[in-house]
Amino acid sequence: MKPRLSISRKWTPLPPELMGQIRTVFRQNFSTQIGDSTVEADGQIYPEEILVRVGIRSGNALKQNNWEISLGYKRNKDNVLKLLHLAVDAAASLFEQFFAAENDHDFPRIWEEVDFEGRKIFIQYSTLNSNLEAEADRILGDNASENLVQGDLDDVEVDLATVKAALGIMPD
Repeated sequence: MKPRLSISRKWTPLPPELMGQIRTVFRQNFSTQIGDSTVEADGQIYPEEILVRVGIRSGNALKQNNWEISLGYKRNKDNVLKLLHLAVDAAASLFEQFFAAENDHDFPRIWEEVDFEGRKIFIQYSTLNSNLEAEADRILGDNASENLVQGDLDDVEVDLATVKAALGIMPD
């Protein structure tokens, strides 16, 4: 996934448990339309941007239909967990439109600003196959996925406690 904001260089992946919950919600809510297709979910949090991608892929197809949602946020002002829920709701709404459409020609291939539930969000549609991308990274020896913080590490500090606190998953 490529962030929308040019300043978004250092990021942390959203927790795998959260991505699993998103996949489950989409499988349950779109079971008729999805059928045997695989639901993919991925997300990254940057110092000023949240990026979420939800997609579906049929069997061994190369094409994966994805919706990417980008939300800007202020660390000390916005509730990141609420923004993540907003991004998932937006993705669900876009999936409804996708399943109702005859084809994918009218969906934005570059970031497009839309108003969703009173907030400005950015959306784009892609057909990137996340499994193929991950396999290419593995073959090329890109082990960045093993690090908590990824991207350009020169300008912003992010620590695990800050990310967990922003997501509301700190242990009691």
